[in-house]
Amino acid sequence: MFNVLEYNATSSFTKSYSTYKPVIGIGRDGIINHCDDYVYRPEMFRPIAKSLEAVALMRSKGYKIVIVHNQPGISKGLFSSQDVDSVHQYMLKLLGEAGCPSIDAIYYSTSNLKEDDYAIPNTGMFKRCERENPHIDFSKGWYVGDCINDLKVAQKISSKPILVRTGKGNETETNLNKFSYKELKKKTEIFNSLYDFANSLT
Repeated sequence: MFNVLEYNATSSFTKSYSTYKPVIGIGRDGIINHCDDYVYRPEMFRPIAKSLEAVALMRSKGYKIVIVHNQPGISKGLFSSQDVDSVHQYMLKLLGEAGCPSIDAIYYSTSNLKEDDYAIPNTGMFKRCERENPHIDFSKGWYVGDCINDLKVAQKISSKPILVRTGKGNETETNLNKFSYKELKKKTEIFNSLYDFANSLT
């Protein structure tokens, strides 16, 4: 059985922001950090240029922030949930240093299997997040990713799909030209980076 593991941003990261602006869901690998392979130790976490500042900027504008992503290396036995949590602790530390005092939550699946309800592009993580955080409504916000599955899950949860050209983004942009993704492409906004997206927000 595969399940979702969740990390609420507590301690020095307090949930102190206004609830009137929508949520921005963000994938992690390829959007916030470089990812040539699995990232499961703090020293492997290398932020993409201005990505941490982008999260801080979105937070300063009053948006809710939830990081949602797959970590299939856990189900493959390559690393543990404790390893992923240590990376997240380090990421939160870096976000604090970049001027982001809080985010709402981090959710991650332990696989990327089609039958795992929690694995993107399935919607289980997002639904659980909404149940556990009543102020979160993904249908009124955005989901930022770098691959087709990210855009697919955004469409499923009625979020606005955002594609960034970092990570796998350039390859994904090319794939969006396929006829089968015609409708998905119409709904997708494309930005060079998470920072460019953050700057576009009012």
